[in-house]
Parts: sequence; C-alpha cells; structure tokens
Amino acid sequence: MDLIKLKYFYTTAKCENMSLAAKELLISQPALSKAITNLEAELEMDLFFRNGKRISLNENGRFLFKRAERIFSEIHHLERELEERRGEGSGNLSIITTLPYTFTNILDLFFNEYPHVKYLQVPLSKENLQQFIENGNYDVCITTERIDHPNVEWVPLFEEEIFLTVPKSYKEAKTGTIDLMELSNLPFIGLTNQYGFRQFTDQFCQSIGYTPNYQVEVEEATTILQLVKNGRGAAFTPETSVNLFEDKIKHLKIENKKFTRTIGLLKHRYLYPTKMSEAFVAHCHRYFDDLKKKNNRF
Repeated sequence: MDLIKLKYFYTTAKCENMSLAAKELLISQPALSKAITNLEAELEMDLFFRNGKRISLNENGRFLFKRAERIFSEIHHLERELEERRGEGSGNLSIITTLPYTFTNILDLFFNEYPHVKYLQVPLSKENLQQFIENGNYDVCITTERIDHPNVEWVPLFEEEIFLTVPKSYKEAKTGTIDLMELSNLPFIGLTNQYGFRQFTDQFCQSIGYTPNYQVEVEEATTILQLVKNGRGAAFTPETSVNLFEDKIKHLKIENKKFTRTIGLLKHRYLYPTKMSEAFVAHCHRYFDDLKKKNNRF
C-alpha cells in the first residue's frame, strides 16, 4: 500500500461520496473507484458500505481511517518543519483557546518577537479538541480545563482569582471586598450559559448558595466590561482581564471562599513541535511569570 492509494481512501472516507472525493483529488470518478477497489483487494478486506453514490466506512474502514488520519497529520507537521527551515523567524502557528482578553495580549507581544508568523486561532470546541488530542491538528491548546489523556501533557501556567466588578457609582464599590450573600437584587451582566466561564461562575455561586440576577446575557465577552463601565450592572471578571487603573469600575475580592481557576496549556506528546510552537510556549511562560511579578506589586 502506497501513500497515493491511502490518500485516495482517506479523501473518499472524509467526503463519503465518490464524486466529491474525485473532484477534490482532481481525478476521474472511475479512476478513483478502481483505485479503492484495488486497495480493498490488496488488503483483502472491504472498507466501505456502499449504497448508490453514498458510501460509509465499515469497521475495517474506520480502523484504517484513524491510522491514515495520524499519518497525514504527521506529514503535515513534517511539511511545516521543512518550511520553517527555509524561513527562520517565520512559520505557522495554530492555537485553540477561549480566553479573548488574555490571548489578545499574549499574541500581541509575541508578534513583537516574530512579526512574520502566520497565526490561526480556532475555538475550543469538542470537535477541535478531539482533533488536537487524537491527531495533533493544532500546535497548542490554551484552556482553563485540565484534560488527562495519554496523548497530551497539561502544563499549568497561572492561577487567577475571579473578582466581582462593579461600577464605581455603586455603593458596593466603597470597599475592596464583597460578601455575595449580602447582595440583594444586584443586576448582573455575563455570558450566556453555554459558555464555560459562565458555567464555572454559576457552579461557584451554587456552592455558596447564591443565585446571581442576570439582567443582561451576551455572546461577546468584550461587551461585558463596557456595560459595567456604563453603569449597567456587575460582572465576574478573571484576574487576567483586570485593569487596575480603570477609573469607572472597581474590582472587588470575593470573601465567601477561594474563587480561582488555573490557566494552562496542552502540548501533544507524540508530535514533534515546530520551532514556532516551542517559541510560543516559552513566550506564554514568560508572559504569566511577568504577570505574577506585576500583580505582587499591588
């Protein structure tokens, strides 16, 4: 079995349609069909269930597809490493993350060191995370959820506190700390409950017997602090999103119990890292080390 036949099989399995696969591979459909038939004969096993134009993988096909996916992922990484060797200081970087405030700052500083990097951010969805864990389709994952899997290594970077942020016009802003159980009818602004951070803060509130009164729920995290600045309500804010010099809002320490989360990154154990990904991981460590030193001064 050679790589061309494996590529034909892999593309056909992804498309689940001979016509679409042939078009993607730039060959005729009869040629593709013959190649798949020859591959099955060579392997002495069927790989697909066939139903007219639609085809789907059988158990043998699913096994081969998983292995082929790893092989082509490894080839993709090899091509990227060779590309890096041709252009020192340039290259591609793909990151899975859900930290909009923090990640903007990290990336902006990284561009100062590597201005020619081509960067792709993808959302931390179940599908993208699975692709990363199983096949190393992305360079690194930055997340607040620890994931234990033999394919990846969890590296903690920063334990951040969660604050209650209120407009300075609110009476609660007169002190530096707050007991959530003493709040009454305080309007809250937050993400919708499909988001991990909202679920995390809801779980904390539930653990102390408090229920926030969400008056505004949004899809964009960047909207929240702006509404707080405008005096529309309070919000939970992670430490990495806190601006100590804001003049319209106040970040209050929550007294009820420890309210923190850990930011970390996932690295794939079995795929050779590119120079660019190694540089980015080192940059993340420096960024959070500097942040710890800065916060200790206040």
